[in-house]
Amino acid sequence: MPGDLARRVGLALSPGGPLARAMKGYEPRPGQLRMALAWADALEKSHVLIAEAATGIGKTLAYLVPAVLSGRKTVVSTGTRTLQQQLAENDIPLVRDAIQYPFSCAVLKGRSNYLCMRRWRRFRQEPMFEFAREAAYFPAMQAFAEATRTGDVSECRGVPEDARAWGEVNARSEMCDPYACGETDRCHLMEARRRAAAADVVVVNHHLFFADLALRHRLGAVRPGDDEGRWRHGEVLPRTDAVVFDEAHGIEETASVYFGVSVSLGRARELARDLKRAAAKAGGGWAPTLPLAEQFRLAAESAFDAVGEGDNRFPLPGPTGGGRFREKAAFLVRAGEELSLSLSDGSPRAAERGGAAADAGQDREALLRRVRSFFEDLGAVLSADSAAAVAWAERRGVSVSLHRTPVEISAVLAGTLWEDPVPFLLTSATLSVSGDLSFFRDRAGLARVDARELIVDNEFDFEGRALFYVPRGLPDPSDPAFPAAAAGETREILDCSGGGALVLCTSYRTLAALTDSLRGELPYTLYVQGDAPRTQLLREFRDGEDTVLIGTGTFWEGVDVPGASLRCVVIDKLPFASPSDPVTSARIRALRERGEDPFDGYQLPEAVLALRQGVGRLLRRGDDYGVVALLDGRVATRAYGGLFRANLPPMKWTRDRADVAAFFHRFREAGDSRTKEGKE
Repeated sequence: MPGDLARRVGLALSPGGPLARAMKGYEPRPGQLRMALAWADALEKSHVLIAEAATGIGKTLAYLVPAVLSGRKTVVSTGTRTLQQQLAENDIPLVRDAIQYPFSCAVLKGRSNYLCMRRWRRFRQEPMFEFAREAAYFPAMQAFAEATRTGDVSECRGVPEDARAWGEVNARSEMCDPYACGETDRCHLMEARRRAAAADVVVVNHHLFFADLALRHRLGAVRPGDDEGRWRHGEVLPRTDAVVFDEAHGIEETASVYFGVSVSLGRARELARDLKRAAAKAGGGWAPTLPLAEQFRLAAESAFDAVGEGDNRFPLPGPTGGGRFREKAAFLVRAGEELSLSLSDGSPRAAERGGAAADAGQDREALLRRVRSFFEDLGAVLSADSAAAVAWAERRGVSVSLHRTPVEISAVLAGTLWEDPVPFLLTSATLSVSGDLSFFRDRAGLARVDARELIVDNEFDFEGRALFYVPRGLPDPSDPAFPAAAAGETREILDCSGGGALVLCTSYRTLAALTDSLRGELPYTLYVQGDAPRTQLLREFRDGEDTVLIGTGTFWEGVDVPGASLRCVVIDKLPFASPSDPVTSARIRALRERGEDPFDGYQLPEAVLALRQGVGRLLRRGDDYGVVALLDGRVATRAYGGLFRANLPPMKWTRDRADVAAFFHRFREAGDSRTKEGKE
């Protein structure tokens, strides 16, 4: 017999229920109801539920309605800030208005998303912009600071969220000293946390969730604590009665980031810049700091430059290794020791004297904390034990970063998340391989957890409204001639679709080749990753109907463009992670050492799930149509290609480009016919 919660959930999602009355064009979805009832059962019995729900099922309402009606305080963690915003602005208000059940909601983001009033006060007195062009943002920033109730910088119109100027005034932890702050009563970050503590539903993203979990783990608080059955977090997230991971396929990689360590050249340069600014303003006792700050900057640039050439990810030599990087890194560490000593020699009583002396003292203490934090992180990277963690570097243009990443995160997650008596829902459109969730369970530390499982299949008409095209005659992706051939084939496909295409690349090399070949050669507007912030590119792509967007990994998921604006998805090749990638290589080695087959047990299922994510960009609602073009013949010729084919929606396949042209012609004619009928 279903429990009371299941009964109320069923009524809310029924054909004549409150959501049907509130939503124009509401259609009952059997898969949505199945998922909602399974989550209601998990909430009542404090189970873990793993639910794969295909695109179009309506999984957001399937987890929100039961969570709200259960009365449990729930944290919803999403893969992206975009989905956070969608939940807060669209889905949650819809549920509140429809079911007429009183509950409160708060959105909580990372510290850097909030304006710090103490830092703003000082910045306003003497605005300093790293890039001169950003000085034009000052009037908008000032108007925002004076009027905002939330301090959320994404709400500042006219200033992009990724503007470097926000780094001068946001609430990052290394810049925050609550004991010496005169703006605690106006602290937007603390107010956001208070709202989250009082809210019934708290919407966060995976980055904040796992940053908080990693902190909790480091502090040693790995059990629920005083309140049995309530989840206790580290510093930021409130205690809660239930947790939802939306876009759960990404939790392994995100958790690996936050249970690891990162340090960047940009962070070093910013620190050196702030040291010089503080020294220039204070004068006097800061004089020795100026040359040491410059020495630190030069040493950092030299060490980071030694990681490798070109845009790529590089393994770093181990603690006993030598070479140019280790030599440069040792010099950087010595420069940091001298800088720390200089800062710690400053007068500890400066902050007690008030006025400018107090500000100088606070600056010195804050900068000393930042220097120590930088070198603690650098030391963790340099001392990485290859058996448990991999040390690596990444270069992207002028950005260079060093990382220490756990080889496997499953054991950590098993010990910090799943043993607690709190219901968890992990949901995504791509969790299973051939209907089996064991790969995801193993990677997420759920192998030994008594978790319930649910797979809700796609309800879209892929067979009638989608086509899968694999061209003949292209070189193998490993062939140096492949990028040029892929670019030529892409041009032909775009001629058939008339634009409206998302081109997904598995490497920056192919992205560059496609961009060079297509820019200026297409009769459509071309957007390329890196030309503008991701959110801006997606917005402009969505608003256009015949535009083309080219991107790499960040665009393989979280792109929701229903309608004719996205009627073609071009994928350059099967998305196998490069075995030369440092993290992938370390995971392959660990599997081999355990006597497991890394290709069948890791690389192949990872690629299958990634391809499913890319294909999932195509049909986002029932009246969508389109073509997926995969420019990699291995899906048709290699033995493992069968696994990829078996895990894709039931589309018609073709290797003839004429079928692609005919497909688009048919739907274009059908659309013209409907338009004509509407006018008559």
